[in-house]
Amino acid sequence: MTPIWMRTTHRAVEIGFILVLLFLGVVIVNESVRLGPTWGESGPQAGFFLFVLSIAMILGTLGVAYVNAYRTPDMRPFFEAPQEVEDLLKVGLPIIALVLLIPLLGMYVSAGVYLAFFMAWYGKFRWYSALAGGIILPVALWITLREGFNISMPMSAFYRSNILPF
Repeated sequence: MTPIWMRTTHRAVEIGFILVLLFLGVVIVNESVRLGPTWGESGPQAGFFLFVLSIAMILGTLGVAYVNAYRTPDMRPFFEAPQEVEDLLKVGLPIIALVLLIPLLGMYVSAGVYLAFFMAWYGKFRWYSALAGGIILPVALWITLREGFNISMPMSAFYRSNILPF
């Protein structure tokens, strides 16, 4: 018997992705309303940009749903070979690990670890190139976001114990 991921059609994946994006859009709208989606005396409140972007995401998703409702459904299998599922997992699982590491290592260190790992493992870069990328990326992100735009991202335990500036 063929596994379910080999029988899933393009149409089913499109519908599933539309539903996920709509759900995320509604969750983000609710959070932005909680934070305050208006313009205050000193500028935008915390939820203003979240609100605007989530409304744009919902409208874009509804536009895609509308287009998909009136075109001929693509009933071809989403994955045509087992290798495609493996390739998806090779990219998807490290991203899931990255998201899970953010609360522990913070945004900057997690991004550096992810990049170094992915460069060495999937990209087949030499270890010193991967290490350089894993160091340069968090430093560049920190300089750009924290120092340049004064945007605070989740910090690591190294930051809390004064070992790293991020």
